[in-house]
Amino acid sequence: MHIDLPHEIVHMPRERALAEGVFALGDAELLALLLGTGIRGQSVVHLAAGLLEAFGGLDGIARAGPIALAERPGVGMVKALRLLGGIELGRRYVYRAGRRREPLESSEAVFARFGPVLGGLDSEELWVMAVDARNLVRGCRKVALGGVHACAMNPRDILRAALADEAVGVVVVHNHPSGNPAPSIDDIIMTKRIMAASDLVGLTLVDHLIIGGTDDYRSMLDLGLIPERMPADIELSVRPYGTRLVPPPGAP
Repeated sequence: MHIDLPHEIVHMPRERALAEGVFALGDAELLALLLGTGIRGQSVVHLAAGLLEAFGGLDGIARAGPIALAERPGVGMVKALRLLGGIELGRRYVYRAGRRREPLESSEAVFARFGPVLGGLDSEELWVMAVDARNLVRGCRKVALGGVHACAMNPRDILRAALADEAVGVVVVHNHPSGNPAPSIDDIIMTKRIMAASDLVGLTLVDHLIIGGTDDYRSMLDLGLIPERMPADIELSVRPYGTRLVPPPGAP
């Protein structure tokens, strides 16, 4: 993994954060904010980029532990703990945001919770949100890390997480580190497998979101890859997200 840094951001992550918001910063710049200072002859952003390269991205840094991080030049134990604390705060934000007792109304509502956290990762993560009959979130669990397809995800791993939270429906979310949220053939196949397995155990696959960045995503439901389950001629003041009725056998 090699990090190329444009000249204009090497010395000014704080200024960019103030001017454009922290969501506009790259991984190296965000780490630089946590590190605070560089070392002689090396800016803090270059120091952060070196950590990302040495440990293989944010996931590698999170797995490295404080001792391995502290041994890197310019880090030390205080900065190592600061980095790991920042990463853990991000994880807790996702988990606790997912447990807010607010109904999910659309794919945009799901993306608002996951986009800021998953959009900038260098490796894939897959999360499962369990919802009840009113689309209130009952639980939010990470079930895969470091490559959704590489680790041969089985639908039972996803459904086990949802059933543990006594779900009625399930929303699956994963990211594409490439930044392109367009579903791959593997994504479509995985969605159909999850949908079939959900039907067998009495769950509804509400949606499957693919996040490409902090401002871009695709919804399998919105794309029509998860079929409409409520007849279009039923009049409703609000069409609920994912809580559609299964049409009777033989219905078009």
